[in-house]
Amino acid sequence: MKTKMKVLLGFLGILTLGRSQAPSPAVFQQVLEKRLLSLRPQGMSERQVVFEDVRAGAKAGNAYPFSVTGVIRDYGPGYPANKFYGETCVRSIPGWIYHLSRNAVGDWQVEGRMTVTDSRCEKNPAAGVSSIPLNSLKGAPAPSQPAAGAARAAGPAELHVGEWACYGTGGRLLGGLAFTLQADGTYLDGDKKPSGRWVRDVAASKLLFRGGHLDGQAGSKLTGQGMTLSNTVSCEPWR
Repeated sequence: MKTKMKVLLGFLGILTLGRSQAPSPAVFQQVLEKRLLSLRPQGMSERQVVFEDVRAGAKAGNAYPFSVTGVIRDYGPGYPANKFYGETCVRSIPGWIYHLSRNAVGDWQVEGRMTVTDSRCEKNPAAGVSSIPLNSLKGAPAPSQPAAGAARAAGPAELHVGEWACYGTGGRLLGGLAFTLQADGTYLDGDKKPSGRWVRDVAASKLLFRGGHLDGQAGSKLTGQGMTLSNTVSCEPWR
């Protein structure tokens, strides 16, 4: 009985230690990004959060403060049939303080100012063309790895990190769409030059590209052997 009790207490101690560890800036960025994306304004079809500077502060009670400098980008497609192509807005986060803490079931939650009024909006020049491209903004999205304590999808396909090739109708190689996924969440173009960032959406089985020559593209039907970029374009690892 004493031995079982010691084992149980030791196990509980490990759980307590895990929950008491301070969250990394990457975890904080993931939690804040998720919250801000959920607040995308009506009429906007895209929202991205770009972090320029994130700094962790000293723990205050049960909360961990973080200072954030960055921007929120909102893209609206408008109504092209009426010759109105929408607008793109960039909203500034100038060093605001947010607090990260655990909720009742142990998941991370963030508190702080979520409404950004300091914004710059510009009309889009054409259908599907943003007046403020994502890759023109300084900073980077939150890292793509799952946040600590978040539920993991069961059995996601293993993603090939490395060079990919894309093919069109009839198996024609499309050199202009080639890319190389990097382990740090960035990707290279066909000439192995830095292009943009990628984010994996495990729940939707998609790979999202942000910035670079594939900005706005989404690889769907993602498996360990490939993905589709459109009805006529498919990509697979180049081995």
